[in-house]
Amino acid sequence: MLKRFESLNELKIRIYLWVVPCIVISLISNTLLQKVDGVNVFDFTINNILSVWFIISWFFLYKRIFVQFLEYSNLALVSYYHVTTFFDAVRNYMVVDGGSLGDFIIWMPIITLFFFLTLGTKRGLYYSIVIFLTTFVMGIVYLHVLSSESIDSLGQYYFANLVYIIVLYYAQHVFKTYADLEMFKKHAYYDSLTRIANRLLIDEWLEKKLKAFEDRREGFSIIFFDIDHFKSVNDNYGHKIGDEVLVELAKLIQHHLTKREPFGRWGGEEFIIISSTSGEETVKLAEDLRKVVANHHFKVAGNLTASFGVTQSKPGDSIDSLLNRADKGLYQCKHCGRNHVSFIK
Repeated sequence: MLKRFESLNELKIRIYLWVVPCIVISLISNTLLQKVDGVNVFDFTINNILSVWFIISWFFLYKRIFVQFLEYSNLALVSYYHVTTFFDAVRNYMVVDGGSLGDFIIWMPIITLFFFLTLGTKRGLYYSIVIFLTTFVMGIVYLHVLSSESIDSLGQYYFANLVYIIVLYYAQHVFKTYADLEMFKKHAYYDSLTRIANRLLIDEWLEKKLKAFEDRREGFSIIFFDIDHFKSVNDNYGHKIGDEVLVELAKLIQHHLTKREPFGRWGGEEFIIISSTSGEETVKLAEDLRKVVANHHFKVAGNLTASFGVTQSKPGDSIDSLLNRADKGLYQCKHCGRNHVSFIK
């Protein structure tokens, strides 16, 4: 399962930690192959320098030390490596042997991605264009002495580079739009205080459950509960402590539920659990949760209790009919002395 990262920096660090070892292995492999095929002094020197520096960088990134310095120093080194390697490939291989750029193109998308990852969308675009124009000028200078194969390889490189820059630039906007939509969804469907589902999302869950019940007879139950004498908590400790109690209660209940039991805040001190169980099994779940609340000591408010109304789906049910029965169960609890579970068929 994919992990959700709390910040962009943490995501970038994780990407670096996975990518850098692959780059180091590639650089070392390239160096070892040169020893077999004949050493190119320039490649040999820069490969070893980069390998050592990337290993050091990986260690500091793992420890989350000097992260920004490492980002920009690696940006400078990668840019220098990219430009000088391109120039060396054009001048010493393509001009002399009339060949193509070879595996140089393979790493171009990663290098361009690194520019955007380090500098962000706007600065990454400008920086990528500057590097592109630098290599473009270097290639044009030798264009008149290149073979047709070399010119074709150079042209493919330039067009591909532009495509990568454009795609990555707009991809950043796509990801940002997606992130904004996710944020909107989070605010639209989740309670701002307790961070659990709000009434809007609960309605959607109930509609889906009712449809599944009509189509496939997949029964379900709902547990409607609230805190007993919650008004006295607000009166005695203030609304701030009352809010803290609601947050603490939401975390407490959520800790004792599984993914089979969607859980949300209906409003005020009222909460709803949707369970795939039915009958006595749901009553037992509600009773277990009642005991959990009763045995819990809230940080400021101390010991509190909750009442639970339980009902299960029936043919012809609507959201209103379900909630009315559950609310009736909750009402019965209040008249039975509270801290109780009532099941309404």
